[in-house]
Amino acid sequence: MKPRKLKTIVVPAVALAAAINLSPAFAAPPDGAFDRSPDHAADRSGGRRGERKGDRHRSGNPEVKASRIFNSLDTDENEVITLDEFIAKPLAKAETQFDRVDTDDDSLISLEEFLATHHDRGEGRGEDRPEIDHDAVRACVAEELDRDVPERPDRETRFGEIDTNGDGFVDYDEFVASKEAHATAKFNLIDEDADGGITEEELTAAIEAQHDIRRVHRDCVEEQLDADELLEG
Repeated sequence: MKPRKLKTIVVPAVALAAAINLSPAFAAPPDGAFDRSPDHAADRSGGRRGERKGDRHRSGNPEVKASRIFNSLDTDENEVITLDEFIAKPLAKAETQFDRVDTDDDSLISLEEFLATHHDRGEGRGEDRPEIDHDAVRACVAEELDRDVPERPDRETRFGEIDTNGDGFVDYDEFVASKEAHATAKFNLIDEDADGGITEEELTAAIEAQHDIRRVHRDCVEEQLDADELLEG
């Protein structure tokens, strides 16, 4: 366990959680995934770390976004992202994130601290926005995508999943184990052929699927708001 400054409570190591409930952020890649062009390998080897053709630099282009993310994660530059490479960044941020939530600096995150962080993130955003029927939106998304969309657990349920020893608090080891389990589950979803490595094609397909889900979700929310305005007007 990484030493923590000014902490007086010593917490035991916790085994990595075997499974977690995962939101549909990385869904199964759609048909017609990105095909690598013949000169792609030369382009990556000769111009890594963001040196791409100018006409492909569009922030909303999933292929360009995937290329940037792939290059940042493929630290050994061998054209494949391993699990260790994939989870390195989230684990590197774990201590800073834990300290931000642990507002009383006692090396433990209470349910109140956990919920307060979520509230702070939403503070000031759309306070006058009509309340959204999330069940209706999820049903709309499922209909548009023609597949089931799992329900995301509420914040209290999520806290209970992270608090694996059930003592009502999340310690640093539980926090790290949760992040590692979450990242591992995402890795396994993106690694479509289950060969233990993510290629750029697999990452691009996952990001394209993620963009599709966000677009459909946004459309379903707007459809609900439009209907509410018509009924209330």
